[in-house]
Parts: sequence; structure tokens; C-alpha cells
Amino acid sequence: DIEAGSVAYKAPETEMETLLSDIWQDVLGLPQIGVSDNFFTLGGDSIKGIQMASRLNQHGFKLEMKDLFQHPTIEELVSYVERTEGKQADQGPVEGEAELTPIQRWFFEKDFTNKHHWNQSVMLHAADGFDPVSVEKTLQALIEHHDALRMVYREEQGEIVQTHLPVNECKTSFDIVDLYGSDEKMLKNQIQRLAEQLQGSLNLENGPLLKAEQYRTEQGDHLLIAVHHLVVDGVSWRILLEDFASGYKQAQQQNSIVFPPKTHSFKDWAEALKTFAQSEQLMKQADYWAEADAEQLSPAPKDCEPKKRLVKHTASVKCELTEEETAHLLTDVHHPYGTEINDILLSALGLTIGEWTENGKIGINLEGHGREEIIPNVNISRTVGWFTAQYPLILQINKEDGVSSVIKTVKETVRRVPDKGVGYGILRYLSNAETAKGFTPDISFNYLGQFDSEVKTELFEPSAYDMGRQVSEDSEALYALSFSGMITGGRFVISCSYNEEEYERSTVETQMERFKENLLKIIRHCMAKEDKEFTPSDFSAQDLEMDEMGDIFDMLEENLT
Repeated sequence: DIEAGSVAYKAPETEMETLLSDIWQDVLGLPQIGVSDNFFTLGGDSIKGIQMASRLNQHGFKLEMKDLFQHPTIEELVSYVERTEGKQADQGPVEGEAELTPIQRWFFEKDFTNKHHWNQSVMLHAADGFDPVSVEKTLQALIEHHDALRMVYREEQGEIVQTHLPVNECKTSFDIVDLYGSDEKMLKNQIQRLAEQLQGSLNLENGPLLKAEQYRTEQGDHLLIAVHHLVVDGVSWRILLEDFASGYKQAQQQNSIVFPPKTHSFKDWAEALKTFAQSEQLMKQADYWAEADAEQLSPAPKDCEPKKRLVKHTASVKCELTEEETAHLLTDVHHPYGTEINDILLSALGLTIGEWTENGKIGINLEGHGREEIIPNVNISRTVGWFTAQYPLILQINKEDGVSSVIKTVKETVRRVPDKGVGYGILRYLSNAETAKGFTPDISFNYLGQFDSEVKTELFEPSAYDMGRQVSEDSEALYALSFSGMITGGRFVISCSYNEEEYERSTVETQMERFKENLLKIIRHCMAKEDKEFTPSDFSAQDLEMDEMGDIFDMLEENLT
């Protein structure tokens, strides 16, 4: 097998190969991609896959994610690209009621204290300042184009009703604050205070659920955009930031703002999920999820038992890799076992928690992007909304197992999850199936992907200032330990949130150090490994066990020698 990174460059020849190569270069941020290069060993992941499909869709073609996973080079993939069948999504504004999706139902079921203040936000910095007129025009265009940003939530007869307000009722909430003449320390405090106020000012019943504020300073401007989590997620932010950058440029050039065509609306998706919830395809998964729910898991060790977990008692510990280590994690590391970044991160997390609890069985609440291709002819690759899928993942990690065995076990466990976990919430919240309200793991994990190219453009970059609390401090915190990883500034950063009334900081710091050690150990192991090892899921042989797989390869080798 050819070593990753040493694949000879093979230029694209056909029109489709050239189109795919151009799109991959754009999405992966690489100057040259040949047709025999592997999407995942170049740093691709499932979120980058969605971005790729979205760009392909703008050219009138479609590609299923499962094909990308099974054929991750352009020369193999090219025969799976199809012309977009069926009509383009309706480009008019969506108005009126929309069904709630499983993750939104979960949110309302949790009945968080001060549910109005539960946001996701970004703060951008432009060294040359932002032109406020162009900013306001662009934000208005975003609200008109991305229908979910016009939603509000009202309670009627004990039910939550989600409604899109008409375009003419939605005016951008945007303020400009001059902070010239403040010294660095004062500026820091002023921006934090203003940002806190903005974060806490959204209102679910009346909207708007997007608010922005521009802070003008001698060192350029900072632009805070806060959006309620009910209408946005990590993939949505990539779409919004990309559109904001292109819209702002168009506005500055005095052009009318035009965004790429819409894909199907959040309303269409929610509607389709309701039908899917009664389908045979979903019912086939019911046993798998019932089994996961019935697992008897011991909770993570605690230093103290808290009365209540609240956001105000939350602190976090971060650890990060160097740029070089991050580059390996994104690319070379996946060659020997055909892994994705989540497999590697979960292997490191599984090893860490397994050592800490001395318990081979670990339950993790996993978050996925939730935009799985479960519904034919519904494309949501460029749709803004909250699509996240949450589901329990049970890892069986034995301390005696070596790194190789752990990676393969985790990879296979992750591959066995039907439809990347999207069915779990649908069964629980939308179907008539009886689902056990099982033990919810008290550890959660979410990998948000790479944000570098969206947040850093020639016009702006991430702001270094604090953007205030995104979630009300009186809100309930759900997990004992919440791990969240992303690539930013070319580095992999993972932060672990914990409750100060539950853990000593030193306890969490120790676990984070162990996590980093385990992750680096896995990276070194994969870098040193020259041959490629296959696992059952590489052959769609889901029912094969790992040891049977080894027997097959032994037999093959005997026959070949």
C-alpha cells in the first residue's frame, strides 16, 4: 500500500474531475489536489463533506455522503456524482408554522431556566473597521434569505408553536457603539459588559433571534453576532459566515446582495422527519437504541456530589496541540486504520476515562451534525437551522488492549451506529415507538470541526475579546464533564467544562493532561505504522467480528505465499 502523503500527484483530466478537484481545494484549503488523493487523509471530515456537497449542488450535481466515505478519491468518486434530479428548492421566503425537530423538542422538554438566553455567537475583528451600512444591509439579507432566522416560539394550549415571521416584520437588530479613547483594560471590560447585555436580550416569543453589535475602537472594529441556538448550529454558522463575507463585499461594491440558491427549508426537513418517524427503515433501528438505553453504566467519578449543576458554577480546562501535531491529526493519522477524526478523538477519550474509572464500559453522549441523508430528494446542505443529533455511545475499552486494538474497536463501534445517531432522537420524540428513557451518560463529547477558513478572511478574523456568556448563568448544566473540540488557528483545541461544586480543578487538569498524552500516543502510533489494517466496516461486513476479520487476512496471506 502506498504511504499517505507519498501518493504521486495525478492531475484531473475530465471536466468532472477538474470540478471536484477545484471544490476540494476550496473546502480543504489546499493549493493542489490530484485525483488519487484521499479526502480524509487530506484533512476532510464529515462537515467538510457537507460543504463539498453544497458547492457541488450549486453546480447542478449531487453526491451522497456514503459514497464519499466508501470512495474517498476523486477517480473513484467521479462515477457516483449525479445531475440534480427533481426541482430546485423553492427560493421564496418561508412563512407560517413549522414542526419542531427532535433536538428542539429536547430543548423545550429540558425546560431550562431562562431559555431565552441559550445562544451561539461569533465575534469578528476587522483591523480596518467595518462599514456599518454594509454590515446592516448584509445582516438584513441573511435574515431574509435564511428563513430559520425569522422564527419565533410561542406557547399555545401547553404546546410550543414554531413560526416563521413574514419578511416585512423582520428588521435587523443592529447597534453601533463607539469605544474610542478607551485603554486596553477598559476596552476589555466595556466590550464584555456590552456583549453580556446583548447575549441576554433575545426573546423567543417576539424575536428577533439574531442580534448584532459593532464596537468601534482605535484598533479596528469588533462585530458580535449572537443567534439563539434553536435556529442555528455549527454547520449553519459556516454557511452564515461564508454568506456574511460574500454579502458584505457585494454591499461595499454597491451591488445588490445575492447568495447561492437555497437548499430545502428547515420546515421541509421537519415535515419529512415526521413521515420518516413512522417508517420501517426507522423501526429497524429501535432494538439497537433500546439496547443502548438499557445499558447499566456507572457514572463518572466525582470529587463531591453537587445539589444542582448550574452554568454559573461551570469552569473549563483547555488543552491544545501544536500546529504540526494538528496537521498529523487531520491527515497522516487516518491512513493505517481508515479512520475519521472522531474515531481518533474518541479513542483518546475512551482510553482516558477507562484509566480513570477502571471500568471497561464507558457511556458518552455524542453530538453529531444530524444532517444525514435519510430522506431522499431533500437537500439541506445549505440550510440554516438546528439539526444536531444527540445519542448515547457505549464504548467497551479494556485496559489490557493496545492502541491498535482500541482504535479498531472505537472505529467499529462508531460505524455500527445506525445513520450516525440521527434516529435516536426521531424515535424518542417523533415516533410512536416506546423508547426507554434510559440512563443518560454524564459525559458529553462534540467535535465542531475546522473553523479557520470561515472566520479568517481578508476582511476579518476572530476577535480576541470575550463575547459574554452565551447561555444564562442560571441555566442548568447537563453533564458532569462536557468535552468540546475544534480546529482554530491551525491548532486542535479541546476544552472540558465541569462544575466547580463537583470537581476540583486539579482533577480535571489531570484528566486533560492524560487525554493529551493518549492522543499524542495514538498519533505517534499511527505515524509509525506503515501497513494498512482493515476492519469489518471497510467491507460493509457489519456482522463480521474483528477476530474473524483477522482470520480472513491470515488465510489470504497463507494462500498468497
